[in-house]
Amino acid sequence: MDLTRAKLDPFLPTLSTAQSTKVNAWITVLGPLLNQRYGDAITTELEPVFVSAAADAIIRRLERPRSGALRERVGPASIDRDARFLLAAWFLPEELAQLDDLVGAGTGVIRSHRTPAPDEQRFGNRYRPEVPDELPIW
Repeated sequence: MDLTRAKLDPFLPTLSTAQSTKVNAWITVLGPLLNQRYGDAITTELEPVFVSAAADAIIRRLERPRSGALRERVGPASIDRDARFLLAAWFLPEELAQLDDLVGAGTGVIRSHRTPAPDEQRFGNRYRPEVPDELPIW
């Protein structure tokens, strides 16, 4: 998919010159990210969905507060965030899940498989392999 400004404009609000400059730069990031994750699964029919997701990510990034120092306090607990937290990811997990479901399960490039650890690691020193006490003499 070739993500361009012309494809994004119908999904974006009216932008200032500064915002427009940022959007043009961010397009060069979002296009490869979507292509790397979904590749050939982005068909002509599905392309508007991916363009819309990219526009949502851009709008969300434009609306983020400039200050990353946020303080939330609930009783004795408090949370501080900085700008690195606010710029952590382009897409929300639920957006990626929705796109994954759209193109079919298992199209992402990251795979995870659970395999049991070998018995020596699972059972530690309690594991005794089946070895006869005496070896036969030939």
